[in-house]
Amino acid sequence: MSFIPNPLITDIIRRIGSEGFRYLGPFIVAGPCFKEIVYSREVLLDVDLDEFMFNTRLGREESIYRPFLLRCAAEGHKTAGYIESLRRLTQVGPSVEALEMLGEVGYSDLYTMFAFAVMLLCCGSYEKGMIVNRTFMARFETLQDAIDIADVVESQDSRLWPAFPQLEQAYAFLGTLRGDATSK
Repeated sequence: MSFIPNPLITDIIRRIGSEGFRYLGPFIVAGPCFKEIVYSREVLLDVDLDEFMFNTRLGREESIYRPFLLRCAAEGHKTAGYIESLRRLTQVGPSVEALEMLGEVGYSDLYTMFAFAVMLLCCGSYEKGMIVNRTFMARFETLQDAIDIADVVESQDSRLWPAFPQLEQAYAFLGTLRGDATSK
């Protein structure tokens, strides 16, 4: 280790982490030097957290992966911020802090944009929610493409245990749209 420059080791670990966060586990347990590198800002900002997007249970409070997710969120990782804000909004309930956290990453990808629009609407910010929703819808050629994204977000929310009834109403409306899209 003393023969390899620290910036080179950091870059190697960053590249490994960009393939998936689980690949960083062996480095965390390898010792304090490697653990420090894994938890460096450079590595945490570039780590691939896609698995958290499609299995939001990994972000729950009882998950062994949650401390890692929170470190990534603290460093400004967009996916980590999205998952944590979604968890807070659905498990803890609506709050200005959680909405602001989601708003920071709200336009980073289509899933996040849709979730931001729904949460704004559910929390009573109709005008802002509709602006974000129109921006979201403008990115698609067909309604079915938008509904496919919405289905993923709905699945993420349901895995995180919705904490407020407005979310159920929003997804009931989505079910109406889904019926319209499939009948055309």
